[in-house]
Amino acid sequence: MRIYNFETASKKRTSRVRWLRKGLTHIFNSKRLLLSWFFRLFAIGVTLVAVLFVYLSFTLPDPNTLLERTVPESTKIYDRNDQLLYEVHGEIKRTLVQLDAISDYAKHATVAVEDKDFYSHSGFSVRGIFRSIWKDIQTGSAQQGGSTITQQFVKNALLTKDKHIIRKVKELILSVELEARYTKDQILQLYLNEIPYGRNAYGIEAASQAYFDKHANELSLGEAAYLAALPQSTTYYNPLGPHRDALDRRQQTILGLMETQGYITKAQKDSALQEKVAFTPLKNSLK
Repeated sequence: MRIYNFETASKKRTSRVRWLRKGLTHIFNSKRLLLSWFFRLFAIGVTLVAVLFVYLSFTLPDPNTLLERTVPESTKIYDRNDQLLYEVHGEIKRTLVQLDAISDYAKHATVAVEDKDFYSHSGFSVRGIFRSIWKDIQTGSAQQGGSTITQQFVKNALLTKDKHIIRKVKELILSVELEARYTKDQILQLYLNEIPYGRNAYGIEAASQAYFDKHANELSLGEAAYLAALPQSTTYYNPLGPHRDALDRRQQTILGLMETQGYITKAQKDSALQEKVAFTPLKNSLK
């Protein structure tokens, strides 16, 4: 007959508990060590990023000089009746205008399609950046911009258009500085005078003249939506090119965004969709 030894069983239980405690203590200490190293590395990373930001900030253009900077404009030649004969522009046709000389339709169409949160963000969109990164990972390329209107202006006016990480960091720094120094209207004015629309036209006034032979404050809703469609890809959306159907669809999309975001009513959108928009042929110009 087997005799159960309570003393031996008790010792075994005590030994198991002791080893269990040692194991848990070892795991806990290991986790504490890992967390400690994680926070150390995180702190080093934050410090390095801060140092990089400070260093790059000293190598960037001064945002305070943007409104006074010299921007090349076209030279226009008129006849005695003030009719435009030629425009001498080299590689760029541009006429700078104040924001109040631009149609509200053009301003609203641009904001609706390029940066719907323009009036609420501080120069960049965290959601847009992560969406861009995710798209780049999915496609295996660096094609997604994720840029706000402020970032697009900085990229076009002050920096290069490459996709290097240092250039992107510079873009973010300058965008934040611009938002701190200028009003939204000033930034929108800078942007609308800077971006390319095709036909060598840079800025909304030059684009209005190039495509519709009118000033930017005379644009109809349909015309403004077409112009807002062009900067994404001026060659592909060339109205006289083979992708006119794509341009028409993009214009319709922009009108829908304007309605959704409260810039126009459904009746205004429907009226613009029925509007017969005619693009003018290329004008005479001298390089």
